[in-house]
Amino acid sequence: MISKLERICHEEKLFFYNGKPLPFLYREYMNHLRSTKGLTIGTIHNRKKPVLSFFIANEKYSTRSGIQKIKPAQIHDYVTETAMPLKREGKRILTCALRDFFRFLHLRGFIKSDHSKSVPTIIAYRLTSIQRGLSWDIIRKLLQNPDRRTHTGRRDYALLLMLARYGIRQGQLINLLMSDIDWKNETVFFKAAKGGKDVKVPLLPDVAEAILAYIKGGRKDAPKKYTQVFLTLGRGGSAVDGQRPLQDLGGMVNKRLKQIGIHETCPFPRGPHSIRHAFATKLLEEKKPMKTISDLLGHKSIRTTFIYTKSDMKRLRELTVKWPERSVA
Repeated sequence: MISKLERICHEEKLFFYNGKPLPFLYREYMNHLRSTKGLTIGTIHNRKKPVLSFFIANEKYSTRSGIQKIKPAQIHDYVTETAMPLKREGKRILTCALRDFFRFLHLRGFIKSDHSKSVPTIIAYRLTSIQRGLSWDIIRKLLQNPDRRTHTGRRDYALLLMLARYGIRQGQLINLLMSDIDWKNETVFFKAAKGGKDVKVPLLPDVAEAILAYIKGGRKDAPKKYTQVFLTLGRGGSAVDGQRPLQDLGGMVNKRLKQIGIHETCPFPRGPHSIRHAFATKLLEEKKPMKTISDLLGHKSIRTTFIYTKSDMKRLRELTVKWPERSVA
């Protein structure tokens, strides 16, 4: 059973729309991740697509009897071929998910051998491509898109503004609590995400104004049990379920980008992370210290911040000389 807070992946929708039940082995594995391992919703979502895609491509192995006939070479070939068009993170998610899945099948007795060892290690080097993201001109245009005379527009504007002003991850914004905003001391606190660091930043005047407009314009009518700042539309939006914790931030951002002419065919990433990338690139262009940028992005290591320098070739040439953590022969 899928949790109310859990996102349904595209592959699951394919089964639902075609009136087919999800494979038994897949359902057992999902229950294992939720109940036994107690993984976070985000991690479970990352494991869904690789496992279900494997069964879609290899339907004959989706049953208890079928999975017993699988050979190590077939697993190896499938992973190798599937990983070819993927980027570094996609390859990592693919191999981790399938390795864990086949280990689970072995431990539960569905297969005799531990086929997790048949999942090959896909070498994917970091920083092998130039990062591409939205320009700051597009971000300005994006912020002008929401109609702030409506509850929907006020909420979306506040969300987009916080992404642009603070460069936070979408999970940090979705999980932002009312108590994380210190109105008296004019600060806002974002909990760490993806192994990074907590971030505490000034509550900027335009951000404070946008949040207050959203709260007074409809958020105040939400059930008291919800402590998250940003909720679904409820009043003025979904009259069926009312306001509840927001989950699909990416869908909103992509919809707004499409409205200003940034479509799926554009040659750069879309979604909330593209705004984070634009934020980091803007700071680089303003020649902010790398340590400052690293702290604002919540990176534990300044080396992680180096990814964003690749979008600014002029700055990158300067950093080859000034980089603080470069090794000295």
